[in-house]
Amino acid sequence: MSSVYLGIFYTMAIIGPAVGYVLGGQLLLIYTEFMTVDASDLGLTSSSKVWIGAWWIGFIFAAIACFLLAIPIFGYPSSLPGAKELQQQKVSEAYNADGQKIEQPFTKLKDMPSALLSLLKNPTFFCLNMAGATEGLIIAGFAAFLPKQIENQFSISPVWSALLMGVITVPAGGGGTFLGGYLIKKFKLNCANIIKMCLIMTTISAFFTSCFLLSCPNLAFAGVTTQYRREVLKGSVKEMTNLTDGVERSYLGMELQSSCNVECGCSKLNYEPICGTDGILYYSPCFAGCQEEYHMNQVKIYTNCSCIDKQMFDDGDGPDATNVMCKSACHYLSYFVGLCFVLMLFTFLSTMPALSATLRCVRDDQRSFALGIQWIKVRLFGTIPAPMIFGKLIDDSCILWQETCDEDGSGVGACLVYDNYNMSKYMWLLALVGKTLSVIFFFGALWFYIPPKKSAINSDNSQTVNNSTDITKVATVEAK
Repeated sequence: MSSVYLGIFYTMAIIGPAVGYVLGGQLLLIYTEFMTVDASDLGLTSSSKVWIGAWWIGFIFAAIACFLLAIPIFGYPSSLPGAKELQQQKVSEAYNADGQKIEQPFTKLKDMPSALLSLLKNPTFFCLNMAGATEGLIIAGFAAFLPKQIENQFSISPVWSALLMGVITVPAGGGGTFLGGYLIKKFKLNCANIIKMCLIMTTISAFFTSCFLLSCPNLAFAGVTTQYRREVLKGSVKEMTNLTDGVERSYLGMELQSSCNVECGCSKLNYEPICGTDGILYYSPCFAGCQEEYHMNQVKIYTNCSCIDKQMFDDGDGPDATNVMCKSACHYLSYFVGLCFVLMLFTFLSTMPALSATLRCVRDDQRSFALGIQWIKVRLFGTIPAPMIFGKLIDDSCILWQETCDEDGSGVGACLVYDNYNMSKYMWLLALVGKTLSVIFFFGALWFYIPPKKSAINSDNSQTVNNSTDITKVATVEAK
């Protein structure tokens, strides 16, 4: 039953962050300084690009919950009643190349070097560690950048993106983790078969990384991915290609400034994108040449915009632009969510089996130490470098950086516009390479695994029988 209990434990560890994404997304609707500042006085709404949600509220509630849950845990003993008897009944599946049963247990600090050497000589343990590291790299990268991928590819709000992330992760991550532990118990899998299960699940999930190939074309952004419709400064655009065709990607000569806004004195420091009735996104009302602004139901309305040819798209009575994000004509969102769900499901289906295989391929007295060594490798080679690796490639797909007011004029802030094609390509390549390495390491773990010899197992079984007999005799004497 240990695999089921571990499955429940790690399922909760998956559901927690996933629920945090959903609840955290709702907290983003609250202005970060709501106790001292009224966002409406600043002209800000939750759809504003400069809006910062109250991200810090979740940490306060999480800290209080952790403190309250820690109180009953203090009441548990170091081991539960009956644990020693159950330990004696177990049959070891630890990797054993020479068939010799090792008698020296790892109970003291001075035994650590020999225990570490024993783990380093265990190729199955090493391969499982590296497979965990590559899987950890993928999961950590997805946790950090998948919401950004969804938000930019499908032109949806950060709140809706965080909600979709929770919808994908809660059932797929939590359900996959629990189901992986249950399958071990259901089919009574030994260590070798558990590794085979990990290999199969990881291979299947590798095929579903193709979900990132569902790339949507960029929104038409005046001066960034497409030229202004009305007019362009003479000679300023030498080579321009509309990025929305999904094929050509040339930005040479693209300028935010045009003859329709050249006299407005616009600053690139003020990024406040608006969507024109022509379906084009503009850097700010100033760069759209808008002269009038008013509010209606928390939506900013702009009129008399010199860069927007409104008469081509409506009867001329409506507004020229609003601060609402332009809608994308791409309809891949539902397909992406479905395929990403399957990818996450099979990814987490191998989580519990991999942990169970790690515990079984080492000696019982080394399990805690082995888990510590494994988590060091997982963090060192997986979860720690993941944000840096994913972040570097995501930054490489940026086509418009926010300018800052540094004195030397060379400072850049956050990325404002990404190339959707390159972002999808980089996410797919990272996921595919990570999954390929995981498959190789799981195959290596299975290839190098050597179970204990029959003699050692029989010796363990006979010892278990003797121990059980002794326990029965003691219990009978005490009963008398």
